[in-house]
Order: sequence, then structure tokens, then C-alpha cells
Amino acid sequence: MKLLAPLAGLALLAGCASQGPYVNQHWSARSIGPRMSRAFLSYDPENDGSYREFQWKKKQAINLTISRHLFNHNPENPFQAESSDFYKPRPNHSLLPDAYNYIHLEGLALGAIAYAGGAPAIIPLPLDSIIGTFEEGGTEEFVQGVGTFFRPLGVVTASFLHDGLGFPETKGSAWRGE
Repeated sequence: MKLLAPLAGLALLAGCASQGPYVNQHWSARSIGPRMSRAFLSYDPENDGSYREFQWKKKQAINLTISRHLFNHNPENPFQAESSDFYKPRPNHSLLPDAYNYIHLEGLALGAIAYAGGAPAIIPLPLDSIIGTFEEGGTEEFVQGVGTFFRPLGVVTASFLHDGLGFPETKGSAWRGE
């Protein structure tokens, strides 16, 4: 009788161990990250695809809600003028070509919350965009957007150096985009 209680307790504790096929289920340590992302970010990697696409769709949904409720314009309404911006493909996930797409209202709202909490100024904090930037392929897209922003400045500088000052072209004229 004295041995039965400890053996029963040992049998119950042994039943709590996870096996290989059940590794991503609720009672394992590997399920914590995906469950937290679903709870806090409403992101489900199995259904939503990459985080950059997910956060872009979320920002577009916010834009649509604001357009409908504040500006009384619904781009999906066939009796109103079409909006060319609504159906555009997702731009580069980068801060510089169009900072509003990267920061968006979420970043401004989080910056205002930090300011209300004692921060010295409203500093936009776009969490979704930052998470998307650190996703696989996100840094390359971010750098590509920065390059798109600075390319005209590079062309003006290079054309001034080559045409205005007479520097020889050492790599051809591919930098001109011709």
C-alpha cells in the first residue's frame, strides 16, 4: 500500500512527456513562439505566409477602414471612383522610398503611447515593420528600397563628375540606366 501511491504518482508524471510527433502541440516548449505570435500579433505563419506580406495586408485593411469611415470612400464600391492606390502591389519593405508605408499608423500610435508614458518625444515605433525587416529576406528588401531612394542622387553625382568635370568613364554607361 505504501508503494502504490508513489508508483501511481510516477506513472502519472511519466505520462506528461512529449513524444516526437507531438512536438509542435500545445504542451511542448516548441509551441510557445508560434502561440505567442498568434496571440499578440494575430500572425499565423502556416496560413498567413511571410510576415512582410501579412503586415502589408494588415496595413491595407487599416487604410480601407479609415477610407470608408473617415473619408466616406470605398474603393470596392462599383458606384464610386476607382482608387489606383488600393490595388497596387506591395512596395519594397523599406523606410526611405515611402516612410509612411513603413511606419504607418501603428508606428505613430506606439510612439504616442511611449510619449504619454514619459518619452521625451513622439518617436514612431513600427513593430510590425521591424519584425518584417528581420525576417528572412527582409533586410535585402530594406536595403533595396534604400538603394532605390538614393539612386537618383548617385546618378546626379556621377553624371556631374563624368560630364561636368570630364572624369573618364571606367565602367561604361550602365550607371546611367540607359
